[in-house]
Parts: sequence; structure tokens; C-alpha cells
Amino acid sequence: MSKVVVFHSGYGCETGCCGHIVTLDDDCSKFEFTHPYIENLAEPGNEIQLFVRELVAETFGEEHIKDIDWDNCLVIDD
Repeated sequence: MSKVVVFHSGYGCETGCCGHIVTLDDDCSKFEFTHPYIENLAEPGNEIQLFVRELVAETFGEEHIKDIDWDNCLVIDD
């Protein structure tokens, strides 16, 4: 079974740019300069899940949403 992970990371430049990387089976596939913008911090889970699902669908297709490894995702809101 494939594993998809989304995690926060720097872009690798000196400007301090950061965003999220989407990987499939540890193969780095896409860097996004985006963060979820969470307005209601009392219940942040739904916004983060939606953010991850959208990134995975854009990167690998909707069929890989079921492969998200939620335990290893690290999403930082901004």
C-alpha cells in the first residue's frame, strides 16, 4: 500500500520561504508555498484535513487521498 505524507519544510533558500511538501512513498514530489489559514483554532482538525486532502488530490489524484498517512503528516498553519 502506498503512503502519502504532507509535511512542513523550508524551500532551501536564504529568504526564509517555507511551505509544505507532498510525498508518495518517500519520493518528494511537490513543494507548495502554502499553509492552511485557520481562523477557528478551537477546531483546527477539519481545516488541516481539507488542506491535506486538496494538496494530495492536486499532486497525485483523488485516488491517493485514501493513502494519506495522517500519523506522519506535519502541517503548520500560518
